[in-house]
Amino acid sequence: MGWDIVTGPDAGAWTAAQIGTAFLPSAETCIGLTRHGEFVAGVIYEDWNGKSIVAHIAITRCITPAYLAAIFDYPFNVCGAHKIICPVCSDNPRAIKLVSNMGFAIEAALKDAAPTGDILIFTLTKADCRFLKEHHGKEKASAAACA
Repeated sequence: MGWDIVTGPDAGAWTAAQIGTAFLPSAETCIGLTRHGEFVAGVIYEDWNGKSIVAHIAITRCITPAYLAAIFDYPFNVCGAHKIICPVCSDNPRAIKLVSNMGFAIEAALKDAAPTGDILIFTLTKADCRFLKEHHGKEKASAAACA
């Protein structure tokens, strides 16, 4: 038992607990990562509108390249999204660093929209997502096709 990419209500419940929100398994899609049976990462996707999708990301330990490929493959290649929107509380420097390192950029700030400050709206377009490409810019096969 090593690394496993999982979907379903358990992944959503774990992720929701990490980010401090409610999880509605009938309304959202979730992709989690477990190591030796314990969750170490999860993403909840919601509010798909045909052009963009909202992602809530929780990562507590090391993750795998395959997991990174899967969490970006789903919104961009499976759903066909142009942009991922990732809201982050302004008082969470670890989350800000995480999404910035993934390539997300701040597009807007909602003043006083969180209990402890602002909500920063980070976005990433498919064209800017480096996790969809192999080395040297060659297009990568869909991770969802392999699942």
